Parts: sequence; C-alpha cells; structure tokens
Amino acid sequence: MDLPMATRSTVLADWDGAPGASVEFGAPHEIAALQSRLLARHVEHCARNSPFYREMFARLGVAPEEIRTPADLARLPLTTKDDLIARNSDFLAVEPEAIVDVCFTSATVGPVPITVELTASDLARLGHNEEMAFSLIDIGPRDTLHICAALDRCFMAGLAYFLGGLRCGARVVRGGSGSAAQHWQQMRRTPPTVLVGVPSLMLRIARCAEEQGERPNALGVRALIAIGEATRDGAMNLLPTAAHLEDRWGCPIYSTYASTELATTFCECKERRGGHLRPELIIVEILNERGEPVASGAEGEVVATPLGVEGTPLLRYQTGDIARLIEEPCVCGRNTPRLGPIRGRKNQMLKVKGTTIFPGAIISALETLQGVAGCCVEAHRSPDGGDRVTVHVACDSDDVTADKLASHVAAHTRVTPEIQRITVEALTAMIVMPGKRKPVTFLDRR
Repeated sequence: MDLPMATRSTVLADWDGAPGASVEFGAPHEIAALQSRLLARHVEHCARNSPFYREMFARLGVAPEEIRTPADLARLPLTTKDDLIARNSDFLAVEPEAIVDVCFTSATVGPVPITVELTASDLARLGHNEEMAFSLIDIGPRDTLHICAALDRCFMAGLAYFLGGLRCGARVVRGGSGSAAQHWQQMRRTPPTVLVGVPSLMLRIARCAEEQGERPNALGVRALIAIGEATRDGAMNLLPTAAHLEDRWGCPIYSTYASTELATTFCECKERRGGHLRPELIIVEILNERGEPVASGAEGEVVATPLGVEGTPLLRYQTGDIARLIEEPCVCGRNTPRLGPIRGRKNQMLKVKGTTIFPGAIISALETLQGVAGCCVEAHRSPDGGDRVTVHVACDSDDVTADKLASHVAAHTRVTPEIQRITVEALTAMIVMPGKRKPVTFLDRR
C-alpha cells in the first residue's frame, strides 16, 4: 500500500455541482446509495494518501475497497482526539504545496490545538457546507448576515460563515470576536437581518443595547443562528438562555453543531427539530461506551466520518459529544437523519446525588438570571464516589444572593450545587487560561 500522495484536488473538487441538495428529499435507499458511493472514494483517499490511515489499513490487513457502505465502517477502529494530537502531521493526505489554508482548534478540551489543513477543494466544500446550512432558513441576497465569531487566529468557524454567506448572495458583516458594545455599534450602522454567534454573546449584545435605552427587537433581525452552545434540552425544549434571546431580539433561534475537525455543520431547518445531516458531507454513528451502536433514538457519543475532505481526512472520529440521532423524516420533507441537541461532553458528565447532569445545563440556567455577569462549574470527586459540584458566580448586583442562585439552578436542573460568589476579576482569572483560546467554564478536578 506504499502509494504516492495526492498532489491535486481529486476528491469532489467541484462543490458547485455537488449532490445532496435534492437527494435529501429522496427515498432512504437513494440517500444510502449516495453515501456509499462517496464513502468508497473517501476511504480510498485516506488509505492511499494519509500516512496514519495507510498504516492503519496495513496493520488491520483490510483493503480499502472492502469498506463500501456505512455499515462497513464498523470494521475500522475509532480515531481519537489523542491520535490527532500525537500524530497530527501524519493525517495530512496531500502534498504541502496543495494546502491553501491552515486552521487550528481552540484547544478548549485538549492540551494543545489541532492543526487542520485545507486544500482549495476543502475551502469550496466548507463554503458549500455553510451555504446549504443557511439555505435551510432561506438566507439569501436580501439578507445582511452579521457574524459574531472570530475570522482571525486561524479559526475555521468565522471563515465558514463568511464563505457560506457569500455563496448565498447575502451582505456579510464580519463583526468578529469583539466586545458586545462594538457589535451593537456595528449593528446600528448596518442593521442585520440574521445574526450568527454564541448565545451568551448575543445575550450580552442585547443587554448592552438595553443599557443604552435601545431595544434589540426593533432592529429588524429575523433569525438568530446559535453556535458553540446548546439551545435545547433533550426533549427539544428551548433552554432559558435561548428563550430569553428570542424574547429580546423578537425572532426565532436556530441551533447548529459543528467542529473544526469535522468541517461540517448540522443546522436546524424552519421546523427546528434537530440539525439536518448533509448526506454528501458526513456519515454519523451514535455509539455507546463499548463502541457499539446504540438503539434507535438513544443517546450516545457522536462519531463522524466527514466525506470528501482532502487535506486532513478522518474516519470514524470520536467527537466526545453526547447526542441522539433522529431518524424519522422531518416535517420539512427531508428524509436525512437529524442530530438532536448536544447534551454535553462524554468526559464532563457529572453524577450529583444520583442525578446525571452536564456542566452546560448549570451554566445555561444561570446566564439568564438578572445580575449574573458570568460563572464556571468546578467538580471534585466526593467520598461516596459521586461528584461534588461548586459553581463560582460573578454578579453585578448585591440583590443576587447565593441562596437565590442555588434555588434558581435547582429549579432548572433538579440539582442544588454549592454556590460561591466571586468578583468578575476572580472569575476571569479562573476561566481564561494560558494556551487556551476560549474561556474554560468547566474545571474538572476529579
């Protein structure tokens, strides 16, 4: 299997004519046939051109042509984040001269950022991905898309939204990762019709406007696209932060799920019943702790195989995120599966007095409370084998007592954690860490 690396775009190079947009409305066997065809090409590319996967196939004694359908993927081992960290350069599947863009992960849940290198075809794929996601809520030439996400520091997200917005014909405002005040001033100059950003940032922007005596819902925004944070619970009900956002901005919020490694987005349609899977872009498995498929509709770890990636291709990548796959057809008419709300990260699950909870649920509950400026969750192992949870909360009002905070969390999560009120400066010192490009709001001391 000692074959030369690919030096040119050879895997689905023309994303302008990529299949999938119509197939997603087709019969299940048509979707399965498309995915099998694209998977065969993707597996061959990995096995021939990625040193990591070339070695893996040789070690297993499996020929790439034996992996022809999504069901065949079970014959291959899972690829972990540790694999990417330890052997990052061995995943590169093209000559260095074919790379036109370099992205890094945020390293929020790992010791160092992972490098993801993109070819021209990968950039086109990224734009196609976001164009298809935006099309689910009819973003087009009449829209002004305000991006509340970094387009610098080698982040992929802001770049993807920018490329997708261009392909939709929208006017794009690259708001970046500035302060809430900066975003609001930009929005007043160029009123957006659609916002893309982290829910907590969009909430801070709304509060900033209200502090200036202005009403965000008078701006004319028709849709909020939430990234990076959950908007719904396991029963698909809006979380408190999302409900507050809809009220303040006067429009619906749509959830998305993506990661740099996957270079693929799961975005809700207008029905808002889970993030639609793009059949030409990705295959998803939901697995239990033993790496086995869960029962239909059950929660497990999201394991993904992004299709058509050239630079840093992956097979069966463990995301570490817990969710379920919704397989019944959507009311919108699409027959592709949908990814349910991300419940949390597998290694962050907490067990508090018999109740299972993820840190994000606690943080989500507190972010909507007036007077809360920010918070983080700290976990220690308790003597009984469970978890002891302390929530550090920064408040800008003396009226918000520790008892009130604990009662608020209990009402939304059925867990009553220990609350410690701290200053904003102390909270910043806890969650902004050297080498991490995002605040770390879960401190795992277990």
